[in-house]
Amino acid sequence: MDYPVTKNGKLLDELLQVLNSHHKESGVVEALEDLKAAKINYQQRSTDHMLQALVLAVHDLMVHPPSRELSGELRSVIQSYYDETLGAGSRLAELARQYEASGGRLLSREEILQEVDERRGTSR
Repeated sequence: MDYPVTKNGKLLDELLQVLNSHHKESGVVEALEDLKAAKINYQQRSTDHMLQALVLAVHDLMVHPPSRELSGELRSVIQSYYDETLGAGSRLAELARQYEASGGRLLSREEILQEVDERRGTSR
């Protein structure tokens, strides 16, 4: 199983690869440099700087709208990441709704945290 850090790094690498293959398009070089900075900041766990660099990369692509081909490739990479990583949340929510509909009681956030603490042998 890949850890989120590995998946996140892979996402940044794939986005960099797509942008690099379209480096002649207007605004892409700027977005590429901003995304490289975001990756470095991510690796250094500098969340504030990473977020700023991501916003700059997106801004560069908004100011200079990408070609249909580039847009499709970016969409494909992001959709793949969503399906692998974030799509699980909606599936888990659906399972929880099914469990509740069958008579099960959902735990509150506090109950979940308490259960986690008990299993870890820690407290908050």
